[in-house]
Amino acid sequence: MTRYAHNYSRIAAALLALTAACGSGRPAPTSSKFGVRMQDPAELNTENGLIAVSLGDACLSLSSAPTSTDPVTGITYTTTTWTDPATGITYTQKTWTDPATGIAYTQTTWTDPLTGIAYTQTTSTDPLTGIPSTTTTATDPLTGTTTTSTATPVVTAPATIDPNACGFLNGMPPNLLGINGLHPNSLTDDHFKHWFAADPQTANTLMKYLVKCSLPVGLGLDFDYGGITYTWTGLLGMAPHWAAGEAIPEDEQQLVTACMGLHANRYGAHVPLSVLGQFADGTPIPISDDELSSFPVTEGCFFGNMFRKDGVFSGNDRPLALADDQSSIRACAMPDRTGAGESSMCPPVQYAGNCRDLCQPDPTNLYYLTCTVNGQTYRALSTRIQPSAEYTCGDGICQVTESCGTGSTWNDCGLDCGPCN
Repeated sequence: MTRYAHNYSRIAAALLALTAACGSGRPAPTSSKFGVRMQDPAELNTENGLIAVSLGDACLSLSSAPTSTDPVTGITYTTTTWTDPATGITYTQKTWTDPATGIAYTQTTWTDPLTGIAYTQTTSTDPLTGIPSTTTTATDPLTGTTTTSTATPVVTAPATIDPNACGFLNGMPPNLLGINGLHPNSLTDDHFKHWFAADPQTANTLMKYLVKCSLPVGLGLDFDYGGITYTWTGLLGMAPHWAAGEAIPEDEQQLVTACMGLHANRYGAHVPLSVLGQFADGTPIPISDDELSSFPVTEGCFFGNMFRKDGVFSGNDRPLALADDQSSIRACAMPDRTGAGESSMCPPVQYAGNCRDLCQPDPTNLYYLTCTVNGQTYRALSTRIQPSAEYTCGDGICQVTESCGTGSTWNDCGLDCGPCN
């Protein structure tokens, strides 16, 4: 089935085009043999999409917060900690549900570094009415006096969390991995709301591709935040159990991870691609002869498990290595060509090597079923691309993959981009 990798935004594409093409300087059109034409950002789709950095296995890992179960009461507690970068205050939050009453509790504790006053804020939500009530206690370390208030909560949501910080509230909330699954009920959970509020733009992008990979055509999720309704539609359907509101099995975890990885793009560009592989039940992803002929270039394999923080891996399946004057706008399945080693061209996606050395092909030899890295075997997905996704220095266009210079190689392409100032 044909899928698309999209660009981050028109502005981002323009900046990437200028930076990639010109480095720290500007091209000099009069020095170009063909005449410099910068790749028009309008040639790249303007719809927000998944760039590789959105797949950080630390900040956007699909992992649960630490839990503990009281052996006497049977209550399971979830504990999370984060620091507000504006105030330097560290918060510890514990959530649990009383099995006898069904009342859900959230308890947040913190200490004001200026006064030393220790606060405890407890919110309980009645399952019958859905109405929360909040009580805040403050203990003065000098007098030992404790005061109690039912005023407006001091901590309502960690929306001020640094979106670049790696913490629980900047990662996928555990309710999406628990009994609710990837289900509309998941989006009503406070954990999800807090996570989304921390960085709505990145969260929206991640959810778009998470739903696209996990849910089938005809299913989707809607979420209202800040007066905006976000709509995420399903397409590939790699996680039927998760979509049904169940915990996601490991084989579905791996396929969703592979799907997210193959949609990553170093340059944030919109590039048509063909996705091949099998669903968790062994059924092949439908593909026609027309699609195979339209996407004749085998590109890469993608695998891993973000859910377990194993990371996302890629492999190279190109029939021929790119020449020095060639570059690909689909670079995530390639080793680093800058001489820095074998790391991926779009971290945190990790380049693992050649697919044929790492993976087990299907009987038809069209795609790979599994790939093994670090002693762990994962379900995999494969990609095919069109020849137009690869560029050549000297074609008269300064592509986003090319750099200015005085030579004729992809990273020193004076022919197309001119010399660097």
